[in-house]
Amino acid sequence: MKTKLTILIFLAAMALPTFAQETKPKNCNLAIGADLASMYLWRGMQQGSAPAIQPWGEFSYKGLTLGTWGSYEFSGNFKEVDLYAKYTYSDFSLLFIDFFYPDYNGLDQDYYNFNSATTGHASELGLSFNGTEKIPFSVYAGVFLYGIPIDHKLNDTTAMNHSTYFEVNYLGKFNDFSYNVFAGFTPTESYLYQTEKFAFLNLGLSAKKAVKVTEDFSIPIKLTLATNPEAKKIFIAFILSI
Repeated sequence: MKTKLTILIFLAAMALPTFAQETKPKNCNLAIGADLASMYLWRGMQQGSAPAIQPWGEFSYKGLTLGTWGSYEFSGNFKEVDLYAKYTYSDFSLLFIDFFYPDYNGLDQDYYNFNSATTGHASELGLSFNGTEKIPFSVYAGVFLYGIPIDHKLNDTTAMNHSTYFEVNYLGKFNDFSYNVFAGFTPTESYLYQTEKFAFLNLGLSAKKAVKVTEDFSIPIKLTLATNPEAKKIFIAFILSI
C-alpha cells in the first residue's frame, strides 16, 4: 500500500508542471520595478524639489495594459499616485491615466471623491503613434478630461480648461545608447502648464543605456537635458532603473 501511494504521489508531481503549463493564461505578463530619479521632471516642469523613488507595476494581456506608477520624494514633500489603462494596436496606443497627489496642499485628499469640481484627481486621455524602424518618430497627444482644481480656466476657477499637450520624439541609436530628441507644446492657455497662449514647454534630449552588472543582469540608466522656453528654465535629470 505504501509503495502504491508513493507511486501515485510521484505521478501526480510529474503531472503538475504539465497541468500548470496548460492552464496558464496565454499572452499575459506581470512586471514591477522602480526608478531612482535625481529629480522628477514632467513635461518641462519640475515636480517637487528633491530626489525621488518612483515605483511602478503593470499587468498586460495581449494589447491591454493596466498599471500604476508613483513618485515619492526622499524629503517627503511631493507624492504622486497614478493609475492607467493602455490599449495598443499595431503602432498606436490609446491611454487613460488618473493622477492623484497625496498630501498636496490645497487639493481634496478624499481619494474616492470623483466630483470634477472638487476632486483631487485629474485624468488625461491620450493617443500615441509609437514609431517603427522605418519611421523613427513617436507622437503623443493628450487632453485632460476632469479635475477642475488642477486644470481650470485662467479666468474661471469653476470651469474645466481641457488642457492639451502634444509631444514629438525622434528616436535613434548611437553605439550602445538609445536616444530621443523631443519637443512638447500646448496650443492654448493653461493654468496647469502655466501658459497664456501657444507655448513650447519641453525641448531636449534623452539618452539611455543598459549598464551590465553581471552576465545576466543589467541596470538601465537615463540622462535627460530639457528646457522649458515658456518658463525660461533648464533641467538635467538622471534616472537609474531597478
